[in-house]
Amino acid sequence: MANKRYYHHSKNKAQKPQAPQEEVRYSAEQLGKSTSDLGISEATRELLEKNRITTAADLVRRTEKDMYRVQGLGKKMLFEIKDALAKADMELRMEPKQEPQKPPQQPKPTAQKTAQNISRNAQEPVRSSKFGLADRRTDLKQKPQAAQSKQPVTQKAPKPEKLTAPLPVEQWRKVMKGGKWGYSDGFKIVIPTMYDEIFCFKEGLASVEIDGKCGYIDKENNVVIPFEYDTAMSFSEGFAMIVKGDKCGYINKDNELVIACQYDAATPFEGGEAKVKKDGKWATLSPDGSLVWI
Repeated sequence: MANKRYYHHSKNKAQKPQAPQEEVRYSAEQLGKSTSDLGISEATRELLEKNRITTAADLVRRTEKDMYRVQGLGKKMLFEIKDALAKADMELRMEPKQEPQKPPQQPKPTAQKTAQNISRNAQEPVRSSKFGLADRRTDLKQKPQAAQSKQPVTQKAPKPEKLTAPLPVEQWRKVMKGGKWGYSDGFKIVIPTMYDEIFCFKEGLASVEIDGKCGYIDKENNVVIPFEYDTAMSFSEGFAMIVKGDKCGYINKDNELVIACQYDAATPFEGGEAKVKKDGKWATLSPDGSLVWI
């Protein structure tokens, strides 16, 4: 009977249907739509294509956390993508719920083992204690094992080192309060929570966003570059990539447009060069504005 019951349980387990994938909810026509068909702007499309995201199927299998891993994709672009999917009766994949792991159940002792333990204990001699109680030798043998069972099975993760001094500017931490962002030096809030989006300080300045427009502040929270750009990346090697309309260009710390907004996509300067895209072709850009087409 035991074998028969075990076989029946295994058979049911093997026939358990698998959870459907997210794409089953949408038709082939919906999933086959390109990012252009969805009405996503050219600048956002270029960034998605650079990360091999070209169709609605590529989007709906990703969560919001997955999308934020795309370098250069900010909150504004994510809202645009979500709105475009919603118009096509689609949405990004929901974050999977993590169920708490249940501790393994200890097997219950069988009646046969319980009877054997009682019989073994009954045969062992009894020692009288000074309190007039009977202490069996089995109790003495079990004490070291009980002490060992109290030891933790796994070691606890080491606690992070406690800060002894405020963090340097480029390591300031982002903090949120009331839906707005600010900065903390690890001990106190040094820039109030007043911005819709913020980025790390680089080369003394940080890109921040208010009411859909981006600008730059210094460590004293002074506005150094006005809020006049649709997107603004952190400074790198003295230049920052900015977006006006659907075109990318570069400014310096004096807010001078050193490279005009004429590119469909662009990357920060690194090692004295940046990558830009125009008319479907990529090129290497030098600080003086010269191009070498790839």
